[in-house]
Amino acid sequence: MRLPIQFRIWRRSIPIAWDQTRILQPTKIALSVAISALNILWQGHGILRSSPSATRFILVVVAAYVITTIAEFLWLLSTGPRFTGFESPTADQESRKGESADPLAAELRDEALEFAKEMKDFEAGSDREFVNSLAAAQPGNAATESERDEVLDKQSAELVEHNLRTWRVYREKFYRPAQAFRDELRKRLGIRNVNSEPRIPALDHAELEGAKPIAQAAAYLAGLARRLK
Repeated sequence: MRLPIQFRIWRRSIPIAWDQTRILQPTKIALSVAISALNILWQGHGILRSSPSATRFILVVVAAYVITTIAEFLWLLSTGPRFTGFESPTADQESRKGESADPLAAELRDEALEFAKEMKDFEAGSDREFVNSLAAAQPGNAATESERDEVLDKQSAELVEHNLRTWRVYREKFYRPAQAFRDELRKRLGIRNVNSEPRIPALDHAELEGAKPIAQAAAYLAGLARRLK
């Protein structure tokens, strides 16, 4: 299931990034010429230093231009539109008609519900791990007040570290896919006024606020998914 979905994501993302890549761009040309000129002026140390100056200049210009073009394409690919792999070319028309005839809708619904469950399980497991780590050192087990204060300080430090660790994993593993699922679900449900939707910091800005921020985001995604017909 994962490989075909990833293939569909790349199939949508790569053409968009390529269309946005400017082949004949004055800035890239000027940069390539400047690099090649510096290579010529760097006597005895430049690339292809044993070749004639004209050959060095042309080859370095071409190489620099190809490298900058590839870098631009990869940058556009990584920062371009986020897809879930379930987008349909007729999704906009279907949402305007108020109906969903796309057979991928059911697959999107199941994937979104599964992803929401993974988010909840991650937060629950992270909290459980933190609670277990605190159980090993309770302030009541300390003999003196200074020892109890030391235990409390240690627990506070562990809490900060736990929150930071949870945020990092959420940011790297769940944040972007959750946004992509949310946007595609809203699109298929015909939700155009996003201001009418609830503000969820974990989905909007990857901010983990409140008691169960990830579970809140997961519940919202699951609610959108269940509305798909």
